[in-house]
This record gives sequence, C-alpha cells and structure tokens, in this order.
Amino acid sequence: MTFVLVEYEYKQKFEHVFQLFSSGLIFLNGKGEILEVNSQIEEIFQINRTELIGMNVLSIIELFKGTSFTSKKEFLKELIHHGEAEFKCEMQTFLGEPRYIYIRVSKQKDANVYLTVVEDESEKVHLKQRLDHTESLSTLGQLAASIAHEIRNPMTSLKGFTQLLYKTATEDSRRYLSVIDDEIKRMEEILTEFLEVSKPTEYKYTYFDVQDLVTEVANFMAPQALMQRIELIIQINITSACKIVADRSLLKQVFMNSIKNAIEVMPNGGTINILINDLVANYVTISIEDQGCGIDQDNLKKIFNPFFTTKSAGTGLGLSHAKDVIEKHNGTIEVESAIGQGTTFKYIIPTEIGY
Repeated sequence: MTFVLVEYEYKQKFEHVFQLFSSGLIFLNGKGEILEVNSQIEEIFQINRTELIGMNVLSIIELFKGTSFTSKKEFLKELIHHGEAEFKCEMQTFLGEPRYIYIRVSKQKDANVYLTVVEDESEKVHLKQRLDHTESLSTLGQLAASIAHEIRNPMTSLKGFTQLLYKTATEDSRRYLSVIDDEIKRMEEILTEFLEVSKPTEYKYTYFDVQDLVTEVANFMAPQALMQRIELIIQINITSACKIVADRSLLKQVFMNSIKNAIEVMPNGGTINILINDLVANYVTISIEDQGCGIDQDNLKKIFNPFFTTKSAGTGLGLSHAKDVIEKHNGTIEVESAIGQGTTFKYIIPTEIGY
C-alpha cells in the first residue's frame, strides 16, 4: 500500500509538468507497467490514455520497426544497469501510421518510477528527406546541364548521317538504320528529361478548375489507353467547382506522366480510376488507381529517388520531378500499393495558396 501511495504522490507532484510539457511523457513502475501518460503520448501513439494505463511497456516496444531483438535487449540491459537509456527508431502507431521517434528512459531517484520522454521527430526526418531530395535534384541539374551540349552535338550529326544513308540504303540496310534511328530518338527523350530537371523552373500561377484539368488530361491520354485495352474512368466526389492556384502546365505534365505510368504497368488491359475528392482544411486530392502488378515495400521507399527505376528503359526522373512540382505547390504525394493488386498515387493539393 505504501509503495502504491508513493507512486501516486510522485505522479501528483509532477501533474503540472504533464500538462505543459511539449514532448510525450510516460510514467512506469518497476514492473514496466504504465502508470500515467500525457496528452502528447496519446497523439504520438494514436491511442486513448485509458487503453495505455496498466499496459506493459513491452507492448509498446513491439511497435518499433527496424529495431532488432538484440537492439531491444541491449536497450533494456543498459536501462537496468545504468538507470537510463535512449535510442531512436521508426515505429508504427496503434493505427498503423509510421513515425520517427526518440526515446529516453530514466529511473527517478526518489521513487521506484521510470520516466520515459518520447519525442516525435517525424517532421524533422521528413524535412531532412526533402532537403536531401532537393540537393539530389540540384546536383542532377548541374550534371545534366554540363553534359547536355556534349551529347547533343554528336547526336545531331548521327541523326543527319542516318537520314542521308537511308536514301541510298538497300532494304536490309534500311531495317538496321531504322533501329539506329529509333535508338537516337530514345536518347533524345532521355536528354529532354535531363534538361527538364536541370533548368530552373519559373512557376506561372493561374486560377483554374482542377476538374477541367483532370478531364483534359484523361481525354488526351484516352487514345493511348484504348490501344492497350484500358478504360479511363473519372469519378468526381466534390460538392462544387474546385478551383486552385497553381502552374497548370506543370500539373498537367505530372498527371499525364502518372496516367502514362499506370498504362505501362497494365499490359493486359483493365481500368484506371481517376478520383477527385474534397479534403478538409481546403485541400483537394486527385487519385490515380491502376490495376498493375503493384510495388513491393522496399521499392516503394525509393520510387521518388532520382535515377531509381524498375523499368528497363526508364530514367528514374519522372517521379522525382513530380514530387518536386507537387511540393512546390505546398502539396504532397501519397502512394498505396500491394503486390498483385495495383497502385494508387494520391496528389494532395491545397485549394488556397498564399503567394
């Protein structure tokens, strides 16, 4: 009874800290049972405090991803021997949302109570990822600009001589020259993609209806889809006209590439669903759902990296450029995929942007 009273008095003593502290706080007893948590913990772990109270801390440790059994064992060993321990890890909340957290546990000297401080570093990690991505694009741009002229000159010469040879070539030779010409065109396409990334983009913002833009893109891509026995279906779930302030040309390019990618992963035909939905807080989402083979979880983490591609003839620049464009509009891209069930790209764009 005395032990329980000490724990209660200790919790009461720091009750005001619970209410004011910006990080998540958890009080544990010597058995590893949760005595109390603050509101920040509820937000970080996405679970009500009443469900956490009495839970053993081992249940929370099971949420940590990418942390081996040995790492967890070493953490607990250090805590027992030194009275404090800390580490960083990726975790999934009780609702399955990924978070990056920093945890520091220390045993309080005046009671058999452990104080756990949990800091959500997800925003910091995501910011670093965006900065790394921007730096990669900047480096890529400098590289592309420096080699563009070196490639263009010999390509122009090759193309010209190929056209001259084509006029006097035999039927067999023309077949070979046709292959060479196709490869030169492919090289030109790759070079164009490099230059798109390398040159500074001047955004031209206009006020337009996003529904009109998506419909225009779908109509433009429809013939290519039909050739692959694919039907494009647009579903509009918005209550009224949805106008945004954005660079119409760049968003059009992003949506066209997204539908093109969806067509390419559906060689056996099928349906591509394009959904326009309202979101809370003045956001609209444009979802493009394919019925392709899907993307495994390892590749899903890399698809926005420059040069990463699973296509034999891909450059790996399309999605990194799309991500840059959407983020420049204060938007985000979410991807959901399952092997054998297809992939959905969600482009979330604010309807009100202050520029």
